[in-house]
Amino acid sequence: MGVALVLEQFYWQKLPAKNLDQILTLMGRSPNVQINMAGHIAIGFAFLLFAVALLGVRRLMEIEKPRISVTLGTLFGIISCPIMTVQMLVQGTVMVKLGKMCAAAADEPERQTIILLYRGLRNFDIGIDLAFDMFFFPAWILLGLAMLRSRSFGKVLGAFGLIFFAVTAVLNLWSAPTPPRLELSPIGALWVLVVFIRMLRSAKSLKVPEKK
Repeated sequence: MGVALVLEQFYWQKLPAKNLDQILTLMGRSPNVQINMAGHIAIGFAFLLFAVALLGVRRLMEIEKPRISVTLGTLFGIISCPIMTVQMLVQGTVMVKLGKMCAAAADEPERQTIILLYRGLRNFDIGIDLAFDMFFFPAWILLGLAMLRSRSFGKVLGAFGLIFFAVTAVLNLWSAPTPPRLELSPIGALWVLVVFIRMLRSAKSLKVPEKK
């Protein structure tokens, strides 16, 4: 995901394109085809690893005390991960396929038709993203609630996650299907990163009870 972020900031935004026509044409040419698909596949794979990390959070919190909120939060979070993987692969495929068609267009009317088709197909991203939100936000709301009573994470981390994802869920669902103007995902991503780092640090010093 870090590689994808670097590509977005230092590669895609530096391309010599001023409008969708030019951007789509560039997307259909090498090496942009390979870079685009590699970036989307990398993000999709990262969310599969994200599901594994959620299992780590569940394991750590259930060693302290089994909670239904942890079980449900982990389940919802894991379900959200393949949804995002699907979105990334669909998004990358549409960009590359329509980009190739735009680059090979015989005339301007054909190119404009492809651009209209591209704009329509990208709406599928919004629907898949909403499906992701339906599971991802409740997952962290429930896990944040459980963190309030967790020795490994604490009330401050839990309260922030609970409030942040509850507010973000309301904003996203209220503006659906259009994404909200206020972009809060970087804050949420940073909080999740802190949670996973805290999980790894706590797990090192945690004494796992022996099975009798």
